[in-house]
Amino acid sequence: MSVKHIAEILFLPSLLVAGIIIGFSGIVPQWLTDGGLSSVLLGLLVFQVGLGLGSRRDFTEILRTVSFKTLLLPLFTITGTLIATAVAFFIIKGISLKDCLAVGSGFGYYSLSSMLIMQFKSASGAEAAGMLATTALLANIIRELAALVFCSFISRSGRGISAISLAGINSMDVCLPSILSDRSRNNLMPLAIIHGIILEISVPVLISIFC
Repeated sequence: MSVKHIAEILFLPSLLVAGIIIGFSGIVPQWLTDGGLSSVLLGLLVFQVGLGLGSRRDFTEILRTVSFKTLLLPLFTITGTLIATAVAFFIIKGISLKDCLAVGSGFGYYSLSSMLIMQFKSASGAEAAGMLATTALLANIIRELAALVFCSFISRSGRGISAISLAGINSMDVCLPSILSDRSRNNLMPLAIIHGIILEISVPVLISIFC
């Protein structure tokens, strides 16, 4: 894991802390706290997701490799993640089952998931929405960090499929080198990319359902 990527991961939590401090000071203009700005930012973020997918040079080639079997892995990842977050509901107090499932539906995409949850839960009040969005941010950052640390070890032990599932949405980008760290596992590249793409598409769909 490079210093640059560590800095990128810490960037959003740093902004969150800075926002809390500035908001607590009471000097924030009203237009920054209403829902209009967050809607615009969310729209731009979702647009960026589509732009990133469509601009991949290998996007059409990857689509040609899609089959029923390749769709099973992201389906199992989604199912397993939601089951794990449902179990967390019985352990963590003060959070509903649907909110737990919404947090888990980020699949490691901490920026988009926290923004979506903040937007969809705004009707519940700014404080409740902010708390759940922060939980999603931290939970999905931890998932990405865990994937970056363990994916290489898991893949080299002959469990490349498990490494892809652990990586979540990051199987198509930052965790891909770790998944392919064993040269004999290069055949996993199309599966890892398709897995990440499908999870990326599912994030806004699932969060909108659970919120």
